[in-house]
Amino acid sequence: MFRLAHFLALLLLSTSAICAAEVPDPWLNPPPEAKLRAYWWWLNGNVDKAAITHDLEEMKAKGFGGAVIFDADGSSQGGHERVPAGPLFGSPAWRELFAHALKEAARLDLELSLNIQSGWNLGGPSVKPEDAVKRVTWSEVILMGGKRLSMKLPQPPVTAGFFRDTATVAVKLDEATEGIGSVFDWRQRALHEPIKVPGADRMGSSSAPKTLSLLQLDPGKSDERHGLLSEVVDLSRSLSPEGELVWNVPPGKWKVLRFGMTIGDSNKVSTSSGEWKGFALDPLDEGAFKRYWNEVVEPILTSGGANVGKSLKFLHTDSWEVEIFNWTPTLPAEFKKRRGYDLLPWMPVLTGNVMESREASQRFLADFRKTLGDLAIDHHYRPFLELSAKHGLGIHPEAGGPHYTTIDAQRALGFSTIPMSEFWAEAKTHRTTDTSRFFVKQPASASHTNARKYVAAEGFTSVGPHWQETLWDNLKPSFDFACTEGLNRLVWHAFVCSPENTGVPGQQYFAGTHFNPKVTWWNRSPAFLGYLDRCQMMLQRGLFHADALVYYGDHVPNYAQSRSSDPGKLGPGYDYDVGTEEAILTRLSVKDGQLVFPDGMSYRLLVLPDHPAISLPVLKKVRQLVEAGATVVGPRPKMASGLGGFPKSDTEVAAIADALWTAKPSAGRVVADRNAREVLLADGIQPDFECTAEAGQINFIHRTDGDSEIYFVASRSKEPISIRATFRVSGKAPELWDAVSGDRHPAAAYEEKGGRVTLPLDLPACGSMFVVFRSPAAAHPAMAKSNSPALSPVMEISGPWSVAFDPKWGGPAKVEFPTLVDWSTHTDPAIRYYSGTAVYRTRFKLSADQLATGKGGLLLDLGLAREIATVRLNGKELGTLWAPPFRSDISSAVKLGDNELEVEVVNFWPNRIIGDASLPENQRLTRTNIRTLTAKTPLMPSGLLGPVRVLARMGDAP
Repeated sequence: MFRLAHFLALLLLSTSAICAAEVPDPWLNPPPEAKLRAYWWWLNGNVDKAAITHDLEEMKAKGFGGAVIFDADGSSQGGHERVPAGPLFGSPAWRELFAHALKEAARLDLELSLNIQSGWNLGGPSVKPEDAVKRVTWSEVILMGGKRLSMKLPQPPVTAGFFRDTATVAVKLDEATEGIGSVFDWRQRALHEPIKVPGADRMGSSSAPKTLSLLQLDPGKSDERHGLLSEVVDLSRSLSPEGELVWNVPPGKWKVLRFGMTIGDSNKVSTSSGEWKGFALDPLDEGAFKRYWNEVVEPILTSGGANVGKSLKFLHTDSWEVEIFNWTPTLPAEFKKRRGYDLLPWMPVLTGNVMESREASQRFLADFRKTLGDLAIDHHYRPFLELSAKHGLGIHPEAGGPHYTTIDAQRALGFSTIPMSEFWAEAKTHRTTDTSRFFVKQPASASHTNARKYVAAEGFTSVGPHWQETLWDNLKPSFDFACTEGLNRLVWHAFVCSPENTGVPGQQYFAGTHFNPKVTWWNRSPAFLGYLDRCQMMLQRGLFHADALVYYGDHVPNYAQSRSSDPGKLGPGYDYDVGTEEAILTRLSVKDGQLVFPDGMSYRLLVLPDHPAISLPVLKKVRQLVEAGATVVGPRPKMASGLGGFPKSDTEVAAIADALWTAKPSAGRVVADRNAREVLLADGIQPDFECTAEAGQINFIHRTDGDSEIYFVASRSKEPISIRATFRVSGKAPELWDAVSGDRHPAAAYEEKGGRVTLPLDLPACGSMFVVFRSPAAAHPAMAKSNSPALSPVMEISGPWSVAFDPKWGGPAKVEFPTLVDWSTHTDPAIRYYSGTAVYRTRFKLSADQLATGKGGLLLDLGLAREIATVRLNGKELGTLWAPPFRSDISSAVKLGDNELEVEVVNFWPNRIIGDASLPENQRLTRTNIRTLTAKTPLMPSGLLGPVRVLARMGDAP
């Protein structure tokens, strides 16, 4: 019996060990869904099968999870050399390359997506003018009545030679119309100017703009108007195809408006390859989308065969930069179906005329814009999602702009399988502030409020730098900032496919952070990519934790800005999601006083926008939520949004507002005299995160995964920083997970007080840390001073250094550096202009006393390396370093007496390209289409800069 029990115990133990072995630690081996993706740029179609296979094999080897096949050009933008054109997107030759990519990705177990055109602004050569993006155009004639009219009406302005009459109306002008202003501020009075509709037309060059102020127009005088609806005459059938109008004009002064549609001003496909030119597709016309799908997308998917749905998982469209669209042929019928009244008698408002009253006209404009936003979703993104699903595919279009256009951006993102936007790397040419070119909070909110797991973003976009974006002080803090806004799936922009015959570093797009197997640091890239993947793995776990859901209104256009815009006025230390009308109406309920979505997302407060108008259906839902016990914060609404149902809708708003804002609700509460932060503090809900750093230096995000609380804390400081950080967690012990080094350990120093845990954190320059609470807290002494080990200097390794450069790239095979020096300042041009890998070697001695100094181990501190350094000691590799503090634990390799140290350092391409710029072409070592790196471009600091020291870790601290 004993032997049997012993055997069963061993069997159970071995089975457990096998099961454990089959489930790798996701921290050390992030799963495929947590791994990096990239825009895999097929530049001007100039790719071949060998390059495709090579790229995919290299992606797999370096830990990518997949890529987005993105055919586009842009090689010559910014003054660069255009690369040769390859097979045209969608052609038989291109489809053969596509099928090969899918086959190879399936072999390598990589996930691919496809951008369904060449370039962006969805469209192409097959798009006829009838299917192109459209806008309203018009002309007007003012005349006196009491006579028969027979005249040819002026031709409205036309773009791209396309025009169709849509309606002709006459409005009898009030006697007192002289001096009455437009219903909006910038009415174009010139006959041949395009119509301007507030919020439905161009608004400068803003990206993800704040639009609420645009819609809060001057109310004017209560009796101010140009005409009455009852005195609008539909003359559409009286206009001949040639534009001739015959009409018995009644007495009075009349304005005749001839409306038509023409192509929108921003009407072209952008940045496409070869001859893939043409009109951008009308986003309001489902038929136009389906015709494009059948003509372009279906043949491509057919060529992918069984790998569609296997290695090809998603379809994509990129930036929506058409900007102007405000008409489609079905708009009158769709408007009546959705808004409940006829569009035609209100059309004079589209030209700036005040009909009935200024308020009524502005309500109509709200309905007009909202209809445009509805159609963009129902006639573009909904069919995109549905048609893709028939092939077993999801979609992740950049549906939320970020360029200004007439949409409810977050609602559009909610129709994506993976909501996706973009963020840019820091550069003097574009992202000089946190809010510039940084659009992650919006897709994050769309994901959280629509039960999506992933928040994706095109990342590290830039215009200007070329191979000059550095890792620890540019890309890392940009990525970290995006993570604290909600990102958990980076799509690197861009990985350009560069066939062997294009040279090294090869062909590149004019924008983005250049990253492919031809970069100098490719073989050492897993150290940095591992950081990205570990962060993404952690931030994909569980659910986002927020205190407030901020309703951002039903007006169109509508965009959520960066987290710091703080529309709910929560202030620092709290977080929030932005919610759409649709999410609130269809998915939100109350449980135990919390606002909840079906997947478990919950919030303490619902915050209403500071706007006099509210969607009546939303207000009715707010009443239900309050009656179920919810807390709602915000001003009392004064009227219903839009014109449909007016004035009854306003009466309903007033009645509901009386019940909620004046009378005391029976269950929940409505708070109008305090902001969200004040309500939370009054309820005893302290900030979720606080720290002693200056405002703006530290960002955070919080996720809850079952019984675990996961915080990601990231520093923006370019210098080391020590803080005391407080987390709204009780009863659990904190653990520190460093995604740079992979180290994780319990925090030695912390204290709990008032339901929150406080601990000291030492963060290096641009440093970050996961603070994880998952185990019950044990009895703990008073808080120690630090969670970082005390370090004591043992010695400085000053050299001399023997440095081996690669002669293939112009460097000396061997040179001695008496002291460490920046390559870019060296007198030898072979070193000054060197790009690539160099190996530093030296010897140092350690005495028995020095070895004994570090009871907690010895560290090698490189000081500073530009850009990546790999440490080997006595033949043992001890890690690749790319971020401060550039330290390796050498305890396992160091020995008494002589030690042989080897540090392999890699810099980036610019210095060699800059050096080549002053050489005859036949003497250059590099070849690329990029032309803005010249002999006058400043060199990048490079090499091992030091000081290099041995440090002792004192005591038992981790």
